[in-house]
Amino acid sequence: MFAVIGAAGCNLVPGGPGQIDLPYNDAASRLRQQSLDDVLIAEPTTIDQGLENIRQRIPVKKSELPHAVEMFEQDTVLLSIEDLRLLVLHNNLDLQVSLLDPEIARARVSAEEGAFDALIGGRFAYRRYNTPPIDGPLVDFTSVNPALSGQIVKLTEIEQRRELIDMDIGLEIPLPTGGTLSAGGLLSQKDIKDPQRFDQVLAATRFSFSQPLLRNAGPDASFAAIRIARVGQRVSQIRTNLAALRILAGAEKAYWRLYAVRRFLDVRAEQYRIASENLEMVRRRVEQGLSPRVEITRSELGVYERLEALINAETAWRLGQRDLKVHLNSSHLPLRGRPMIETTAEPRLAGLDLDAEALVQRALKERPELIELELQIIRDGIEIGFRENQILPIANLDFRYGTLERGNSFGTTWESLGGFNNPDLRAGITFEMPLTNQRRRAQLDEAMLIRTQRLASQQARELMVRREVLDTVDVIERNWQRVLAARQNVIVAGVNYDAERRQFEQGMRTMREVLEALTDLGQAQIREITAIVDYQVAQIDLAFASGMLLGYARVDFSPLELPSPDIR
Repeated sequence: MFAVIGAAGCNLVPGGPGQIDLPYNDAASRLRQQSLDDVLIAEPTTIDQGLENIRQRIPVKKSELPHAVEMFEQDTVLLSIEDLRLLVLHNNLDLQVSLLDPEIARARVSAEEGAFDALIGGRFAYRRYNTPPIDGPLVDFTSVNPALSGQIVKLTEIEQRRELIDMDIGLEIPLPTGGTLSAGGLLSQKDIKDPQRFDQVLAATRFSFSQPLLRNAGPDASFAAIRIARVGQRVSQIRTNLAALRILAGAEKAYWRLYAVRRFLDVRAEQYRIASENLEMVRRRVEQGLSPRVEITRSELGVYERLEALINAETAWRLGQRDLKVHLNSSHLPLRGRPMIETTAEPRLAGLDLDAEALVQRALKERPELIELELQIIRDGIEIGFRENQILPIANLDFRYGTLERGNSFGTTWESLGGFNNPDLRAGITFEMPLTNQRRRAQLDEAMLIRTQRLASQQARELMVRREVLDTVDVIERNWQRVLAARQNVIVAGVNYDAERRQFEQGMRTMREVLEALTDLGQAQIREITAIVDYQVAQIDLAFASGMLLGYARVDFSPLELPSPDIR
């Protein structure tokens, strides 16, 4: 394979034919070995040093908490759901790209409407030239004088010096019926300066009307392109709204994910603190001879297990911060470092008895995908009507009326036009029909097949929307039951841990059993937080499945000057 690539690229040698100078050519042509030594800010840590640092993290006082939790006490941005939506709508890069699509579609509509712009034009030309004697054709005279009849002569145009001035102006108006109405005027002056002066001025007016009778006749054919462009504009707006819904729903999910990892961090920090307190209590009991020394080892094991979980929670919290900051895309919230975001919204914990069928009917009316498909079907109908018109023969009615006058000056010639002494009238019909008309009939068949395909797709999509809404309603009910079960589990796990610790203090339990109860409590708290966040996310999914945004009346894309975030 490499031999083939080399042979194909042999004509792209530097300076050779076909050479293309592209950026990063050198980097793309070779693989480099990566080294992290040049980006280190401190000397690498050995395993022994790392273990010593871990041992020093064990708090010796009840008030000491891990570093990540303390970061919430300063340089924190308080962010509500409303502020989240506001920042996302005006800062999200993907949404800014989508907002350009309706503007592009609006420009297309304007371009199609420009087909009915009236045209006014004019021309002015001046020419001065000398002609040498020019031989003309041979002619045969027929005259009343028999002596001249049958004589063959050659016509010779003598040398002349001439000046020509031509001026004309006209107006052309496209009509909604598909026809064209035009009117105009002409002035032309011809002067022969030499060998003998001769002046001649011509003035003319013209009025014409052309109307298709079959193909391209009528407003439906004339306005088809504009109507299709307007439907495309609506489709573009619907797609932009759908993109906004998706982006806002994704941002809200990131918001609740950050809420979850923040609560996970609280749980892990509390577990770490309690395990450390238990270690201190065990050390005192060993010194007093109330517990064997092995309990210290068991307690340290529990501390380090929770320290590992805490480290994972801290990392998840930082990743959640970065994830939400990407959605916000604010210059006040750099991806790395402070300020950090603290969510202020609290989950809505209330059981919802939902009318699933009413939600389905709302989704069938409000889902942007269904509205877009319905607009596409309307567009297909317009396209079919236009294609049906295009298979008709061409039959055009043409009418023209004009006058022509001659004089010695512009003024007198133009005034004499009012008498209509030399009218020019013409009317006629032009007819044209292809023998097979295969191309236009195939285009009509294609348009009809596309519409049939969309109608079938509409039914499938409606079925999909019904399923999504009903599935989401069931998920909401399931997650509500999970919240209740998890809350009860936390209560029981808390009671169980308190009982196990009291029994340990009475010498009836070992520290292993106490730590197991503490682990059960922590896992129950994690499951409760997970169930609560899943319940909120399920409500967001239901709102999206219904074509709306949870708790938000409308989306406004107008520009807005944003204030700086509230940093405390």
